[in-house]
Amino acid sequence: MTNIITLSTNKIKNIQKLNTPQTLKAGMYLTWGASFLLLLATITGIQGQRHAIKTIGKDTAPSIISAQRIKDSLADMDANVANELLTKTGENKEALKNYEERRQKLADFIVSAAQNITYGDAERQPIITLQLNLGKYMEKVQKARDFNAFGNKEAATLAAYREAAEIMDKTLIPAADALNKANQQELERTYAQEQFSASKSLFLIIVSGLLVTATLVSLQIVLNRRTKRTLNIPLLAATFITSSFLLYTIISLLLASENLRVAKEDAFTSIYALRQSRALAYSANGDESRYLLDAAFSQSHERNFFDKTNQLMKLPNSQSLETVITASAKGEKVAGFTGLFADALNNITFDGEREATVKTLSTFNEYLKIDTQIRQLYRSGKLQEAIALCIGNNQGQSNWAFEEFKNAHQKTMDINKAQFDRAIEKGFQNVNGFEVTAPIAMSAVVFLTLFGLRPRLKEYSR
Repeated sequence: MTNIITLSTNKIKNIQKLNTPQTLKAGMYLTWGASFLLLLATITGIQGQRHAIKTIGKDTAPSIISAQRIKDSLADMDANVANELLTKTGENKEALKNYEERRQKLADFIVSAAQNITYGDAERQPIITLQLNLGKYMEKVQKARDFNAFGNKEAATLAAYREAAEIMDKTLIPAADALNKANQQELERTYAQEQFSASKSLFLIIVSGLLVTATLVSLQIVLNRRTKRTLNIPLLAATFITSSFLLYTIISLLLASENLRVAKEDAFTSIYALRQSRALAYSANGDESRYLLDAAFSQSHERNFFDKTNQLMKLPNSQSLETVITASAKGEKVAGFTGLFADALNNITFDGEREATVKTLSTFNEYLKIDTQIRQLYRSGKLQEAIALCIGNNQGQSNWAFEEFKNAHQKTMDINKAQFDRAIEKGFQNVNGFEVTAPIAMSAVVFLTLFGLRPRLKEYSR
């Protein structure tokens, strides 16, 4: 590109050394060459921008969301199995119903992921792992149910469930994470590459556009000085078209880049943190039920629960969650508050997002308070009361509180998802139609230059 600029500058400087016909022909050919360069730079830049928008908006981001939905479906399935096994067969119909609903959704998510494989084995292998091992997990779950139906096979029920839980924890959840990672890496790579490519394309477009404009203006000056023509209408029209097209292209590319930034940095960063937090919350909810179901490993399940809630949010020393919620509602950042919920709070961008995120924290806080009550009952030897509080769906019970959290959490995700979709759609609109308008505009410049200079050249051929 530097060589092209240097060559073009030298040509412009040498125009005055040529006679008038030679000068006009040189200017015309330079205009045509620069117009072709502008056309090439524009089409390349637009197509690169469109590819980045498509990769992030239509390929990687939806696949990441699908992978996260697979993960939280798996975790919720397992939580419902544990809830079901906490009671006698048939007593917890709600858990069985939720399990079946999740199983069906999970099947749809896996099929959808399989149909949207874009990056080869990095996606294919986790999907195969999910397909092969989900059936094994469900076989172990059914075995645990069968033992539970006998009523006096508690040890066998737990043994079967532990086998199912091991498949869930060591195979299925990691496979969902691997699927998510493959698409997340591609998203980050594409976005970083787009930022560099967009700057490079914009530079090429500006340089080539200015070169066309400068050449057309120089031709007008040459005509004025050597032929005493005050104005050449076709050249003036070509200059106007070039300047307008250049300005329109620059604005379109800048807007497309900004909309992609909004989609990725403002909306999807929050969506990603929220989807991760949802999967962790489902998994922690399962650990709460496992804590009551499997007394031999209750400490391990309790530790897992708190490890996951710490990933969701870790409070600064000497501060309660209520203090964080109050400060966050006022728009104040709480120093030392970390975790996925904190990530979402630190990326508030859209109308209604703060209120929805604070509501998410508030409802999760209620859930944690009930969890504390469950553990207190269990440690006091009141297992049945703890189970009733854990699997209950009435107000003040654990499943009710978790449902309230899910609803608030979903509203926060919906706000960001709507803004993500809107930014992606606007990004596509910004780069739409350039494959048609760019050739038309540059063809018009080429023909107008020819029509503007041809009569003058004929004057010198007589």
